[in-house]
Amino acid sequence: ESVIEITRAIRNVRAEHKVASHKWTTARIYADEMLATLTTYAHVIETLARAKPVTLHDRRQERPQGENTLVMVLKDAEVAIPMESILDLEAERKRLGTEIARVEADLARLEARLENRDFLSKAPAAVIDRERSKLAARRDRLEKLREQLTKLG
Repeated sequence: ESVIEITRAIRNVRAEHKVASHKWTTARIYADEMLATLTTYAHVIETLARAKPVTLHDRRQERPQGENTLVMVLKDAEVAIPMESILDLEAERKRLGTEIARVEADLARLEARLENRDFLSKAPAAVIDRERSKLAARRDRLEKLREQLTKLG
């Protein structure tokens, strides 16, 4: 069960970050009593999660400091995946910057439309509500993109 949970967690991270299926990532697994079982099945996790090497560590062991790592806390283990193994960090920063600029432009356009008295007086209430919903969604998206960029450093 833990092997499946760990494999699923790594695969979910790969999917979220759009890691190509041919690309291998690395993973560090920190566990307590499951360490012996995980040692037996490490090669299965490597194959199914496309993570090589998978290194196993005692949960009490100190983690590397200053490393940009994605950590997933699971029921019986913690999985740490170095960001550079799933992303080209510079390309991802550039992609996020481009996306932030696009969302900011959308926000400016929506704000201008909603501040336009002619639009507000002539547009049906449903259209105005839809534009306000778009504005709120874009603000949320911008906040999430900025958080992602901050996490990358």
